[in-house]
Amino acid sequence: MKQTKSFSVLIVVGVCLFALVQSMFVVNITEQAVVLQFGELQKVHTEPGLKFRIPLVQDVIFYEKRALAYDLPTIDAYTVENKKIMVDAYVRYKIENAIQFYKSITPADETGAKARLADFVRSAVLDIIGKASLSQLLSADRSDIMSQIHEDVALKAKRVGLNIVDVRIIRTELQLGNRASVFDRMNSDLIRFAKENRAKGEEESLGIRARADTERATIMAKAEEESRTIKGAADADVITVTNEAFSKDLELYHMLKSLEAYEKILTPETNIVLSTNSDFFKIIKTQPES
Repeated sequence: MKQTKSFSVLIVVGVCLFALVQSMFVVNITEQAVVLQFGELQKVHTEPGLKFRIPLVQDVIFYEKRALAYDLPTIDAYTVENKKIMVDAYVRYKIENAIQFYKSITPADETGAKARLADFVRSAVLDIIGKASLSQLLSADRSDIMSQIHEDVALKAKRVGLNIVDVRIIRTELQLGNRASVFDRMNSDLIRFAKENRAKGEEESLGIRARADTERATIMAKAEEESRTIKGAADADVITVTNEAFSKDLELYHMLKSLEAYEKILTPETNIVLSTNSDFFKIIKTQPES
């Protein structure tokens, strides 16, 4: 009887321990957990630690909190010129809203997420690349196209609880039959672009030279004007000083004027006969006093 009772107690304790163990679960730092009761959402655990549930009644689904990557299958797209290109893309995403994710995606796991993302990216690529030219895809406009694709995919993904970290087109390849015609057109575009740039450069060069010549002429004219002004001021100063000096000594003035006349008239080739009593020879005849 005692053995039966002890065995019963042991069973009860075992069942309790089993139920306790089954009721506990651990949420890691890189995970989030969704608790379901008979398939209905009950709670979401986003913080790490030891958590509890009702055994046999509640189930737990774990989702990654870290960013996940997905390389999409090749997408066949057409440009605005109806040129077929093959696009390889990848997307990085996070499960941001676990409740919305569980309600919106079936199956509510990574496989379901990838399938829905493939639809979103494919739709965006076909729509946006279909409005772009091949030259835009191969130029700086490519970044704008990628931004439009990212925005379109992110908007749709948010509705199903996903956060798009990044969307990238890692390769765009022309269909073999289109390559020759496209390369010929690209070559023509490059030649035209080079000619336009050369013409623009020559035009700018002529403009720069014309402006330089105009500035040079302006500077020279200003310098000549300043030179004439300075020279005129100097001549005026000389005249003023000379007049002041001559007004103080009239004899000196007459003597200097006579010397100037001698210099102009008495040259080696000139013969002149004058009286010794002429005023012209006063200076020569006048001897300085001892």
